[in-house]
Amino acid sequence: SPAVKAAYRLDGQRFLEPWPFMKALGEAVVVRGATLRTGADVIDVTGGAEPSVTLSSGERIAADSVVIATGAWMPKLARRFGVRTRVQAGRGYSFTVETTDPAEHPVYLPAQRIACTPYEGRFRIAGTMEFRGPDEVLQPRRIQAIINQSRTLLQGVDLDNRQDEWVGSRPVTPDGLPLVGATRADGVYVAGGHGMWGIVLGPATGKLLAEQIVTGRTDPAIAPFNPLR
Repeated sequence: SPAVKAAYRLDGQRFLEPWPFMKALGEAVVVRGATLRTGADVIDVTGGAEPSVTLSSGERIAADSVVIATGAWMPKLARRFGVRTRVQAGRGYSFTVETTDPAEHPVYLPAQRIACTPYEGRFRIAGTMEFRGPDEVLQPRRIQAIINQSRTLLQGVDLDNRQDEWVGSRPVTPDGLPLVGATRADGVYVAGGHGMWGIVLGPATGKLLAEQIVTGRTDPAIAPFNPLR
């Protein structure tokens, strides 16, 4: 809008649409032979000679190794294995809107800490860092605050026709470092605490943690993220 007095163009930037990405990732894993279970809560994890997880249905699933990668909910399962670093939900809010012209590039409003990206034919507007429990309900006033700030700076967007209003819990640690590696229990590992960088750091985390699980060697790149620190 005319209220914007300066802008920077950053070439070489990338963005992705989270849900289509995760859906495609899940399908790729299944094609390669994995079994993907959804809609089942893990209520307990056991380490030792025969690591396993227990589902809320009572079913127990044994495995060679167990990786706890439950985001802001990690402490519920990992604390008893010596993972004492706090993982707090830093909740972010978002919604999508229609645009007069097709949205093709990300837009970041730094003073307002609002990030906008194209999303399945619409424009996704996201912001806020709210520290609450990960299961607490969406706070409409947080959405309204993003609307109020966006309205003064953006034009050609229909902020009154919103879809996909959502709050997501970023897993934040006190020192800002992820938790990646072995716990005190044999066969039990954790991967998480990436804050706002999960999509970026997730693939590298998975690759390096898998190497540690299979070979016993800890790559120097993840050594600082020892979950027992």
